Amino acid sequence: MNRTARVVVGVDGSDDGQRALVYACRAARAREAELLVAHAVDDAVLAGAWGVVYDPTLLQQAGETIVAEAVEFAQGMGVPADRISSEVVMGNPSGVLSKLSEEADLVVVGRRSVRGLERLFVGSTSVGVAASATCPVIMVSAATHVEHTGSLGRIGVGIEPNPKASVALTLAFEEAERRDAHLEVVHAWQPPTVGLFARSPRPEKLEESRRADAARVHELVAPLAAAHPGVSYSVTETTAHPVDLLVERSAELDLLWLGVHEGMTVGAVVRGVMAHSRCPVALVRVCAGDRKG
Repeated sequence: MNRTARVVVGVDGSDDGQRALVYACRAARAREAELLVAHAVDDAVLAGAWGVVYDPTLLQQAGETIVAEAVEFAQGMGVPADRISSEVVMGNPSGVLSKLSEEADLVVVGRRSVRGLERLFVGSTSVGVAASATCPVIMVSAATHVEHTGSLGRIGVGIEPNPKASVALTLAFEEAERRDAHLEVVHAWQPPTVGLFARSPRPEKLEESRRADAARVHELVAPLAAAHPGVSYSVTETTAHPVDLLVERSAELDLLWLGVHEGMTVGAVVRGVMAHSRCPVALVRVCAGDRKG
């Protein structure tokens, strides 16, 4: 028996959480999925600054108010009341959402839009969830055009010429098919790094390497294009730093899919895109490839 799809959204009463809630409501409607509104009472803040100890009961009550307002908002956005549930859980927010991801098809989180050096740190919750969730995670920030998402009719996916890229690529094809959108496959090629005293490769060798990587990208795309014949797609291949190219392309996308390599945290490229993307970013761990987004 097929189980009902589930979308989990983390809310905390902030504008970031509200943006995530809007996106999650739309995703739940599009997928005819259940919506779980979750709030984590961060136990790390119980002992605050200056020796102040917060009453967990008051924090629990505040959390219940936040999720109650979020549930009412979700109903106003057209999510049926019988498909909405809520939870207030004591614990680290990223840990709570990661645990909930085990029974979810999608987790949606918000992130502050910051400037300057603050961008380097992205957000501990969004990074933590992306690194540990067992289903795709969509990160929405104030820098993204969430109020217009879906209007561009274009989904993107950044890939490397590596078989592991098929995880994000597969989900991106499915997303494009679900939305009846065009899919843009983005590959940023960079010359191989050489040591300080090593000789740089000859131009013809560099071109040979570039063409080989491009061929591998097309080999990854071909079977998925055949499996989704109704999806129109294009491949963007450019010699550039991947963060620069993906951020540039994000301004013309409704959603950008990226694969997250298995490990304790996300890599520098993904962090860079998370910090600067102009559209919501969908992150999927390579080891979570058997889950559907």
